[in-house]
Amino acid sequence: PAAAIVAQVLPDGDQDSALARIVELEEADTGGVTALPGAREALAAVGARGAIATSATRNLATARLQEARLRPPAVLVTVDDITHGKPHPEPYLLAASRLGVDPRECLVVEDAPSGIASARTAGCATLAVLSTTSEEQLAADLVVPDLSYVCFSVIADGVRVGLRQGDF
Repeated sequence: PAAAIVAQVLPDGDQDSALARIVELEEADTGGVTALPGAREALAAVGARGAIATSATRNLATARLQEARLRPPAVLVTVDDITHGKPHPEPYLLAASRLGVDPRECLVVEDAPSGIASARTAGCATLAVLSTTSEEQLAADLVVPDLSYVCFSVIADGVRVGLRQGDF
């Protein structure tokens, strides 16, 4: 989260003003935001059984989802909803709670080591996508180039996840 970065780089300065400026810049800079391959299909497939847990503010997450033309799931957990950000498990524990499911029944899709650590500590299975971090840095249960390699389908008691045919 931006607040944690500000605290690290400006320990003795006006953190509130710095954070407000960063948030202002982030929320204004949504041009060119696009959905990663397979993200739209994954969100559409899981529907009400999906959630997003992000380190962004609610306003920023909403703005970026809109710019990418992604329909947000019913459950959206942002930095505004939590006390402890990733790698703490709180974001994923709260998302699972809001979905009404045990975290051990959840699959978390992540692209960052701190998110993988958060999900693992929460008890979730992990699927990493290679968008911002190399495969060697992602200690997930499974790593794929992007979500176009994965198919999701709702079944009676959850969501079935499978790999699409092809090589990667």
